[in-house]
Amino acid sequence: MLPSSRAGAPAPLVAGSSVWETFDAWLRRASTVIGDSADALDALNVFPVSDADTGSNLQLTLAGIARAVPDVNRGNLGAVVQAAILSAHGNSGAIVAEMFSSVCRSLERGLPGAGAGPAGTRVAVLLATVADAARRAVARPVAGTILTVAADAARAAQQAAEQTPDDALALAGAAQAEARAALLRTPDQLDVLAAAGVVDAGGQAYALLVDALVEVLGGEPAVPLAAADVAPRPLPAAGGPEYEVMYVVHDATAAALDELRDRLAALGHSVVVVGEDASAGGLAQVHVHLAEPGAAVEAALGAGRISQIRITALDPVAAPSRTVVSVVAGPGLARAVTAAGGVALDRHGPHPLAEELSATLRRAGGDVVVLPNDMETLEAATHLVGRLRAERGGRSRHLVVIPTVAQVQGLAALAVHDPDTDLDSVVAAMGAAAGHARHGAVTVAEGAAMTMAGRCEVGDVLGVVDGDFVEIGDDVTAVATRVAARLLAPGGELLTVVLGAEAPAGLAEALTAWARRLPGAVEVQVLDGGQPRYPVLLGAE
Repeated sequence: MLPSSRAGAPAPLVAGSSVWETFDAWLRRASTVIGDSADALDALNVFPVSDADTGSNLQLTLAGIARAVPDVNRGNLGAVVQAAILSAHGNSGAIVAEMFSSVCRSLERGLPGAGAGPAGTRVAVLLATVADAARRAVARPVAGTILTVAADAARAAQQAAEQTPDDALALAGAAQAEARAALLRTPDQLDVLAAAGVVDAGGQAYALLVDALVEVLGGEPAVPLAAADVAPRPLPAAGGPEYEVMYVVHDATAAALDELRDRLAALGHSVVVVGEDASAGGLAQVHVHLAEPGAAVEAALGAGRISQIRITALDPVAAPSRTVVSVVAGPGLARAVTAAGGVALDRHGPHPLAEELSATLRRAGGDVVVLPNDMETLEAATHLVGRLRAERGGRSRHLVVIPTVAQVQGLAALAVHDPDTDLDSVVAAMGAAAGHARHGAVTVAEGAAMTMAGRCEVGDVLGVVDGDFVEIGDDVTAVATRVAARLLAPGGELLTVVLGAEAPAGLAEALTAWARRLPGAVEVQVLDGGQPRYPVLLGAE
């Protein structure tokens, strides 16, 4: 049981060696509460666009941080910041990532402004730091959003600190009460919320984060939001198509990031730039909504190296001009595909994959690009697309299969899909990205057999590279490391780690630590794929 500040015990968030335990507990409890509330937060989401993804994005963001850093301590606060930046999804996800990053920075600096003062005062300083960091990350703050709720909650905590500076739980409780009150005021501050009859989804998420903090400090348990309690009124369609663009910028200076934020604000809206400048780690996540996605990427040219570009169409009303269908092996992979603007088909779903793929291709609008992501599906998809082309006599739309034979190849191809580019150019770019993604995996032998690596017995751990068994061992982490070494031997800047349903604890951290010891800069991207049979899938680019 976590320590409590109720009976005179020091508040664990700010007392001695317990600070790391409590910060870790807050992160994990917040991730669970947001995950359990994701559907309801999605339903609330009408600002900045009504695309029903606030809860999903926050779930991906917090789960990504919690997965990347399973045990927060003094020595890995930098890793938490990096995980937050790289895991950020969507507008609210980027803001919350900056909030958790600001907590880490404050703990590293010893909470400037609170000194060695009372525990409650330190909680107030942390909440003020969170609110200020979030507001600075947004190019054009809007009243009635998560920024407003966070600022009002922080002010309430600071006022309470004047009366009970030693009681961290009381301070958090004051922030909780004001966060709930501020949330109810958001429809009065933002017309689109009033029109839909809902509170702000991001503000609701922040209130849940404070609820989780109160629980961790010994207060009342946080209660997830139920989707059944949310019923927004329909809104008129937006004026024209827009896209959400996100990417990571490496090694940019503080001045370059400020200039980039200003350039993006002139091009679009909902601009959030979070992360560190080159003097403090050099990793920043960029988010913007605009009509011309290419312009958002061009704006960053010269600021630093760009990676992990994600472009998602935000217009939920208009039929898509192109659909990218990706066959996935687990629920986490499905979420990643959906977040990137694709349509995910689970090969382990309740219906035969061939039937699902046929139905999806028949009802898809415009051009269709298929990412099979394994050899069996590649054969079936190629046959199906040939039949559909014959039925239509080549009329009305194009159907294209990109020959991806691994999940990481599909992710690489989807990452470069630009809905604003002509089909031929897109297929060329996606095919090239898939072809450059070397792929591997780790599985466990279900029977004795001869392989390229020698004879294996039941229960042996097998390493696969480009479809061939090349490693045999008795430890998943050790075999995964050897597979990753093979994939990166020709060179590479990015190692993708897709954790399966049976991934051992600490696998992602071990691979990340190993990659950081390699000569040259190798970035590690971790995804909780949830696939069966394969504890980990690996990709190198």
